[in-house]
Amino acid sequence: MKIKFFLFILHTILLGSVSCSDREEVIEIVELKSKKFYFEEIKIPMLIQSKKGKLVVSEHPRIAPGLPLLHVVNGGDMTYEFSHGKVGFGPGELSDVSGFDLGSNDSTFWVYSAMEKRISEFSLFESSDLAKDQIKQPENFFKATDCLFLTDSTFLGMFVDSPHRLVEFGFDNDFEKGYGTLENFTARNDLDNYNLSQINSGWFRSNEDKSIFAIACIYYDKLEVFNSKTKEFKTIYGPDLEVFDFEVKYKTSGPSLLFPWEAPYQYRDIAITNDRIYALYGGISEPEISQTSEIARIIRVYDLDGNLLELYHLDRSLRSIELDIENEKIYGITTDSDPGIAFFKLP
Repeated sequence: MKIKFFLFILHTILLGSVSCSDREEVIEIVELKSKKFYFEEIKIPMLIQSKKGKLVVSEHPRIAPGLPLLHVVNGGDMTYEFSHGKVGFGPGELSDVSGFDLGSNDSTFWVYSAMEKRISEFSLFESSDLAKDQIKQPENFFKATDCLFLTDSTFLGMFVDSPHRLVEFGFDNDFEKGYGTLENFTARNDLDNYNLSQINSGWFRSNEDKSIFAIACIYYDKLEVFNSKTKEFKTIYGPDLEVFDFEVKYKTSGPSLLFPWEAPYQYRDIAITNDRIYALYGGISEPEISQTSEIARIIRVYDLDGNLLELYHLDRSLRSIELDIENEKIYGITTDSDPGIAFFKLP
């Protein structure tokens, strides 16, 4: 069901740094209905990635001992295929799955493990307990988080204490370059780079050809879009720009932030194509999540200039999303009592 409504949007409020004249906008709200698929083999699904018609699903690291951390599902007929990933810290093993990277090989995908600071390669077509290949994060860059490949020899990642928004670095400690700055959107002037990285933390993804990277912020209603060709950032601000008060806790390691229990989480995931950004928006607090299991039911669709094109209202709550543009599909990990994979037809 599609509903059109008229909004008078002041773009300085809704889209922040995106400069557009004030005018009457027609934003299309699309009510998306889903079909859910449950797989007995997948216990606590967390993240989903799509490549070459395959869906890769990660498990929560606290699953029962001996169970795999990765599963491959056929995205066409939604049948379970096989598992990957022995839990552990040994060669070829996985401590956790913090994120996915499509990589440049058509038959494999990569998994980033923040706990052990390494990225592991697995096959899309053959099951294995151990990774085909692993790259250890250089020791000089152990403070980098959520790393993605930028090229075949460099990573792009967020750092916990860098003044830069993103940092590019080489596999062999031989290269480093920073891009952008961390925004202090609060009224406080006592925040260091570590604190700024905390308030600006978010979900980090790229499109398939690595031309566009984006960060969907967890604690503030904004998206930051990085063009890797021009090295330029564009910031997209949403309508809910309230900043909740937080405490600064001083420890021996330095000051750290504590956010209030009732502060709503903003974005919960993001997916990127060559010309659009699909941002899963929550706006739901931890107490509400605990009571209802609802995490996010809205997808905001932007173009790369920051213009809001459509709003998708979902018929069920999701924690992670992925796109299959070729087959016009949206997939998501559900948050109900028996979580599975929801399938939506892309408008």
